[in-house]
Amino acid sequence: MNVLELIMQNIEKYQKNVRIIFPEGASERIQEVVPKFQNTKITPVLVFQRRDEVPQTLLDKGAEILVIEEQNTDELANFLVEIRKGKTSIAEATRLVKQRNYFATIWVKMGKADGMVGGISYDTKDIIRPALQIIRPKANVSLVSSFFLMVRNTERYIFTDCALNINPSAEELADIAHLGYEASQIFDFKDPKMALLSYSTKGSGAGDSVDKVRTAYEIIRSRNIDCLVDGEFQFDAAWDDEIRKKKAPTSPIKSRADIFVFPNLDAGNIGYKIAQRMGGFKAVGPIIIGLDKPVNDLSRGATADDIYNTVLVTAYSYVCSQK
Repeated sequence: MNVLELIMQNIEKYQKNVRIIFPEGASERIQEVVPKFQNTKITPVLVFQRRDEVPQTLLDKGAEILVIEEQNTDELANFLVEIRKGKTSIAEATRLVKQRNYFATIWVKMGKADGMVGGISYDTKDIIRPALQIIRPKANVSLVSSFFLMVRNTERYIFTDCALNINPSAEELADIAHLGYEASQIFDFKDPKMALLSYSTKGSGAGDSVDKVRTAYEIIRSRNIDCLVDGEFQFDAAWDDEIRKKKAPTSPIKSRADIFVFPNLDAGNIGYKIAQRMGGFKAVGPIIIGLDKPVNDLSRGATADDIYNTVLVTAYSYVCSQK
């Protein structure tokens, strides 16, 4: 049984259905995925602007349908003004709640849905901004990050951050690493090992980027998380035991790392795509971590399989948060 099958198995053990809302219900790719959740504990909730957008063929596929023009948007606007604490006027809130991305995010905030998946037609900022404004980060989380769950048969790894933070400072990179560790706990990694990646391994190279990764390593090490951490590491030293023995013989990591922390968005985005296209890994995500409730962003080029897998991890993140 592969990792994604195990995730679905765990979701099926949950005591109630998990409702995942899609702001882009009119998307044919979203509608294509809906039947895959029939007779499961995952209930897709599809948002439409108007009733005439809803295909008749969708009504018997097990999805819930929400039509914005049929909702009490005045109530939603008042709710948005209240949670924004004066940062949004009633006029602006009345406009925003009629937009599908804001409407769906509010539905999650109100507890009417358990998580959200969007991004087929929206830019990342149009999924993340409402989530940050309305759902907001968890208590004591200063930075929201993202990761990909890289899956190949029974193998699984965490790549972070590959989607949100463009050029994090050393402190921010340490926060990204910390959230990567939290992601490993959600997905039940046993005895995780984390490598902070660079073009240098333990002083073999020099430069501002190397200094940043070294500082981030010192910060995350000082937090005493229950995870073996080392860096700065080139990828080959983090991946290959023999190379690591030569380049970093005193490293506490004695076998392949399973959490890979990239120094910036360029490296992370390029890295996961190489693993996906050349290494045969499924890249599930980006999965956003640090928010109070799960919201995940799809690539506009996402396939039906990508959407399905992202829904699985969104639902699983919610189930884990309830334990």
